[in-house]
Amino acid sequence: MALVVFLLVMAGAGYYVFMYAIEGGQHVSVPAIIEMPVTDAAALLGERGLEMGRQTQVPHPTIPKYYVISQRPPSGKVVRAGRRVDTVVSMGQDFLKAPDVRNMTLEDARRTVTQARFRVGSLGRIPSEAARDTVLAQDPPAGGELASQGDIHLLLSAGTQRASDLMPDLRGMKISDIAAVMTPYGVTLVANETDIPDAPLDVVLGQNPLPDTLIYPNQVVSYDYKPSRETVAPTQRFEAEVRHPMPYDWYGRGVRVDVLDRSGARLNLWTKPPAFDDDARNTYVAGTAIRLPFTYIDEAVVEIYVDNRLEASYRLKAGGAPEVLGATSGGGTAPR
Repeated sequence: MALVVFLLVMAGAGYYVFMYAIEGGQHVSVPAIIEMPVTDAAALLGERGLEMGRQTQVPHPTIPKYYVISQRPPSGKVVRAGRRVDTVVSMGQDFLKAPDVRNMTLEDARRTVTQARFRVGSLGRIPSEAARDTVLAQDPPAGGELASQGDIHLLLSAGTQRASDLMPDLRGMKISDIAAVMTPYGVTLVANETDIPDAPLDVVLGQNPLPDTLIYPNQVVSYDYKPSRETVAPTQRFEAEVRHPMPYDWYGRGVRVDVLDRSGARLNLWTKPPAFDDDARNTYVAGTAIRLPFTYIDEAVVEIYVDNRLEASYRLKAGGAPEVLGATSGGGTAPR
């Protein structure tokens, strides 16, 4: 009997030594650090008794710079304390490639070009069935290499209609009155909020086109104002960021993200062709998300296609939370 007890004690002691002295300590669960800033990810790993391991940096068109794209071991795996977690970290977008502004309005194209650290160069117009001032072509083309602050030249639609009237002077007018003034002209109003010190509230401070400029039916007319939050401006522009996690390895799949504006016009936000190189395998892994900022007027529908099949669609309206219209798998959005 004493021999049996002795053997059990020795076996237990041996197991203890094997598990803790030889193997290196207690077990911990690897936390999820994908889409976290690398500094926050390192802090979270430290709290769990783990260490940040090798970091591989790759460009990513939608994940912000210095955010974690993927991790190894994956979240939820049980490992021993002190284990290193290797990561792939985003270097952000490559700002030396021209953005795609085709089918955008001139105003949206200007904003997109500026945000990409380029400048709008020369403008040309030709007759077209597209709405006036819609971008038909660009030079250099989308994806073309261009030096920072280089010029992107645009070819615009001149439309099929002739100018209908002269642009009235809206400056100094209350924003609550401009819809009634502009309705007879058949144009689209777009409000731009500003924060000019000491400027009057809810009053038009600037406009585009300028007064006495020829205007056309369906033309976009934008105006600047400082909001009081008590009056809703006619036809507001909202900023949003679509976020849709991809539930499978999608490096070898074609992905397209389109936005449909309130009139039903379709604009391509982003396209990713299939890719099978090592960078693509590290970048487009399960769990990473499409994150694309964009602006819209009043409301819009965002559609995500994988291999030309609709993966998910969301409706955004007046800056509110997104409404899920359809999804074939997991996903979500986070407007801003």
